[in-house]
Amino acid sequence: MHDPALWASWYVWLLAVPILVIGTLIRDWFQRRHPVHLRKRS
Repeated sequence: MHDPALWASWYVWLLAVPILVIGTLIRDWFQRRHPVHLRKRS
């Protein structure tokens, strides 16, 4: 079962998951350091 497409898809998933997690953490940290001023009208 050495299918290059299967290995490529697994490799993409294994790379994409940490990138998504790290990207979310960086975005959260960046928003904490530079809070977006939201105009809230209630």
